[in-house]
Amino acid sequence: MKVESANFNIFNASNLPNNTQVNRSISKQSFTGGIAPSVLADEINKLNTPFLKGVNRLRNNIGEFQDICLNALGTGFLAPLFIKYNPLSHTDEDTRTYSAWRQPLSAGLAIVTQGGITIPFVALINHMTNSGWFNEKCNKSPFKDEKYIYRTIKKLNPKLNKSQINEKVKSYIDAQKKSLIDNLRQNNTIYYQYNNSPYATPMNSEKFKNLLNKTIEDMLKEEKDELARCKGEKLKNRIERSDFYRTHYDTCKSLFTDIENKINSAGSVKEISDYLKAKYKTLKTQKADPHLLEILKEIKAYEVAGKEGFLYKVQKMQDAQHLEGYKGMKTRREVEEKVAKNLAGRISEQEDIIEFLEKVKQSLSEGKTVSDIEEMFAQKVKEFKNKGKEFKLHDKIFSEEVIEKLKSLTQSHIDGVKRISTLLVALAMLPVSCSILNWVYPRFMDAVFPKLSSKKHSNEAKELIDKANKNSGVK
Repeated sequence: MKVESANFNIFNASNLPNNTQVNRSISKQSFTGGIAPSVLADEINKLNTPFLKGVNRLRNNIGEFQDICLNALGTGFLAPLFIKYNPLSHTDEDTRTYSAWRQPLSAGLAIVTQGGITIPFVALINHMTNSGWFNEKCNKSPFKDEKYIYRTIKKLNPKLNKSQINEKVKSYIDAQKKSLIDNLRQNNTIYYQYNNSPYATPMNSEKFKNLLNKTIEDMLKEEKDELARCKGEKLKNRIERSDFYRTHYDTCKSLFTDIENKINSAGSVKEISDYLKAKYKTLKTQKADPHLLEILKEIKAYEVAGKEGFLYKVQKMQDAQHLEGYKGMKTRREVEEKVAKNLAGRISEQEDIIEFLEKVKQSLSEGKTVSDIEEMFAQKVKEFKNKGKEFKLHDKIFSEEVIEKLKSLTQSHIDGVKRISTLLVALAMLPVSCSILNWVYPRFMDAVFPKLSSKKHSNEAKELIDKANKNSGVK
């Protein structure tokens, strides 16, 4: 099947048809629905110590080459210490030192040999996944990587400067996303290219059904987990926070008033953000109650929504369901009863959402299309609006959820291929690395540490003579 080549060919991405507009009139930032966990985690991470930020950065960005370097770090710096200062060893210190130096050399060679092969090998896999060399499981042709798009456009347009290339990359990514959504809504499928061909093949129908089901099942799991949190962890945490409001009303009110005044007087979002960070550090130095620190973290997370977001969060924390609702209460028991009552509505809403998603799942099993499902979502939003409420999933666009799920599944398959492939490459390089090490090591020691090297050779010679004398029976 040949579809509109502009939809899939990177050379003509800017000419994509504009016959269907993607409806994004609803803002992804929903105050009543809160902030996405990933965004919240990023904002909270900004308040961490430099060490913890570094650990998070390393965890999120570690790749094959970084993994090789970390292993080499252990081999090159930790192993020598255990060898040189091993209390169980019966050899002399010079021999242990001579042996310890083998580890840094081994680590360096690992980076050069394994890294030198792994990096281009991984780059080749990335190219193959984007160009459509693999089957659907590892094929990223419907959503090519930004780096791949950049390199391709640069190759085709060598006279363009970096800014012009970036503009074309942005246009292509936008067009690529629109093409995906259009095909999901209009054709109820996703098209793949193979080996950069302008011809496109629709996704296997059974796999496409599984993708839609997986998308809904994961949404269901997320909402069921949220229901469990509302009945368990969230109930407990809300009680603890609300009881803190009860016992520290004046402190909390003063903090909220100061923050609200700063938000209203600040000239920029950055000024508010800096103020919150400074406030956090001050309270932490003063060993303030952890609840106050958590309050600041939660407010700081709304930086992504600007001044309005900050103001919304601070005012929300002071409303009748939070700070003001627990003013004047005498006992914790009163707090527990009020929290349970407040969360009852949230629990009921979660149950309604789960029931709705179960209906969506049933509709998919009956052969409903992506457009049909999006219409179900629209009807649910309208139903809540007529009741004067806001449906929690009002900002969920099913076609985009499907795309994100496909990207996630595809990337997990690609990561699996990379792990297996790089492991095989590393194993294949071991004999080469060992041969090079056996050749380099004694020559390196002779050149750099001649005294250690001569002692080592003398000891080895003595051992051989002693062994020969023992075997010959000479006393």
